[in-house]
Amino acid sequence: MQNQVRVSVSSSSQGGRAAILSFFESRPVLSAVILFVAFVVLSTLFGLAAQALLPQFQPEFIALIALSVLVAAALSALGWWKAAGFNFPAEWRVSRLMVIPFLIVLGLPFLIGIKTGDAGTFVYLAVAYALTGFMEEGLMRGIVLRVLKPTGTTRSVVISSLLFGLMHIGNLLYRNPAIVFAQMLGAFVHGIGLSAIRLRANTIWFPVVLHALHDLALKYTNFPAIPLDVVQVTLLMVYGIYLLRGYREGASE
Repeated sequence: MQNQVRVSVSSSSQGGRAAILSFFESRPVLSAVILFVAFVVLSTLFGLAAQALLPQFQPEFIALIALSVLVAAALSALGWWKAAGFNFPAEWRVSRLMVIPFLIVLGLPFLIGIKTGDAGTFVYLAVAYALTGFMEEGLMRGIVLRVLKPTGTTRSVVISSLLFGLMHIGNLLYRNPAIVFAQMLGAFVHGIGLSAIRLRANTIWFPVVLHALHDLALKYTNFPAIPLDVVQVTLLMVYGIYLLRGYREGASE
């Protein structure tokens, strides 16, 4: 009897996943918008719940943990870890072209030295930005970019990047509106570059690491963070557009 129940639950789960994947395939843009709306709603709810239930902790960090778990669960439920780009080095392409993005992210901020700080703060920020890199890249350059694949390379990159920018609207819970809107524009530009890297390199690991290091480096640079961030994401976008020239899925180099 228990085996029959397990088989029934498994069949139901597989049928539900097949229906979702079929909907993604037939309605990619609508599916991406639904995922975006679901994320904004859930991130807002998680943030409000953290503020109400755990006021002694930073609500943004608590919400980040919950959202990271949710993205991991979604990747598992869809069976999309590999499809999202969480693959092994043997499957990566043109890794040599990643030198320039890493120089942009780690070279520019420290041209005039490194701002020091206490070890505890560094560890906290490193963990927070690692989770941010995984969560945002796993969702936007992983799930959403994959959902938009039927629309073509250019549209999938632009639409996913636009949604990535809009996704930061939830930060209005924690930050000044002017800063949030500037962050949204920067995220759109940043998303173009990261999407291009994800596609051209055939892995999401580079975008995850670049995203986390970019955010962390901005905390320890001696340059003013805002103009430096603008320069960095703009350079990444330009380089991303270069990477996508003549891009063909599955092409080996």
